[in-house]
Formats: sequence, structure tokens, C-alpha cells
Amino acid sequence: MTEKADEKVEKSQFEAVLEEDKVFIYDKKAIEEFYSNSYIGTLEESDNGEQKLILEPIEVLLLCERNRILLWRDNDKSNEIYDFENLLTFFTQYDPRLWQKYIIYMDLRKRGYVVRAGYGDGLDFRVYKRGADFEKNAAKYLIYPIFEGSPIELKDLDKMSRVAMSSRKDLIVATVDRLSKPIYYSVNKFEIISKLDADGEENAR
Repeated sequence: MTEKADEKVEKSQFEAVLEEDKVFIYDKKAIEEFYSNSYIGTLEESDNGEQKLILEPIEVLLLCERNRILLWRDNDKSNEIYDFENLLTFFTQYDPRLWQKYIIYMDLRKRGYVVRAGYGDGLDFRVYKRGADFEKNAAKYLIYPIFEGSPIELKDLDKMSRVAMSSRKDLIVATVDRLSKPIYYSVNKFEIISKLDADGEENAR
């Protein structure tokens, strides 16, 4: 489903519970709208059949920006409701580069791609073709964000490329420029190996 289609959904707001760097939603209608319709969150079912939706910080920011989620400080309704800036500040303590990752995440979603959590170790996102069903279809791309001031070694880039190839996905390096604009680079494994053979441990920037 594209961002334009998402915007047509009635703007209901749903209560959520904040626990460290995760947010939980138990409302069935919210689960239907966010998970089933917009591919946001991870669904977990308890032994008694009760479902809950687990949201990562980047997904919480998305829903907050859309005014779809209600979170109170300390989960106490007598306290203030978190706004986008409050949540960004709160979650940044767990991930200092969350804002840059959010820019990439939002850009991919606005382009109509389905974006899910990646494999970790720098591969932050799996990206599916437009209109794909992530529960039935395989991801097309793995996104490896890099940021200004944090060079990566070619051997690490080659490692990421090997992971992508073994899972039959294309590796995309994503960065954010000084104007907060995402830039994407397609990575070819064989080009990396040739560069490594020539330059050894040279850093990629």
C-alpha cells in the first residue's frame, strides 16, 4: 500500500504503551489498520490467543507524525502526551542515528515501498517491491545506512554484499546529505572484491 493510500484512512488515534525502546498496541482495530493495511509493526500472539502489535522506534515516529498514536509520559494519562520531538529525543538515547534512519525510512515509504526491519549488524531495512505482501513475498533490497563522519571499511561492505547475495537480495547503501536528502547507491559484490584486491583495507567513504 502506498503512502497516498494510507492517507485516505480515517485518522483514528490509538492508545499505546511505552516500555524502554518498544511500544505495544493491543487494540484490534489498530492492529488491522497498522499491521494488515500499512505493514507497520510486528504481530505477536500470546498463549491465550491475545494479539499485540510491537512497534520499533522508527515506526512509532511515523505514527506519531501522522497523529495516529497516543503515548503518555510514564504511561500515565495524568501526564503530558508525547509529541514527535519528545519521542525522537527519548528514542535517540537507544539509537543516536535514529533521525537519519528515519529520513531514509520515510523516503522509501513515500516512494511506495514496503519497509521492514532488516537483519541487524548495519542492515537496518528490508525493502519490498511496491504493492508486495511482506508475509508472502521476499524482500527485493537490503538497505545499509552509512552516515557522514563514520567511514566503513571495504571488507565490511563486502560482508554486507555477501549477506545480500546469499539471501538473493540487492544491497543498497543509503546515506543522508547535509540537506537531509537521502541518496542511494547500488552495490556490486564483484566490484568490491576487485577493489579489495587492489587496495587492501582501504576505507569506503
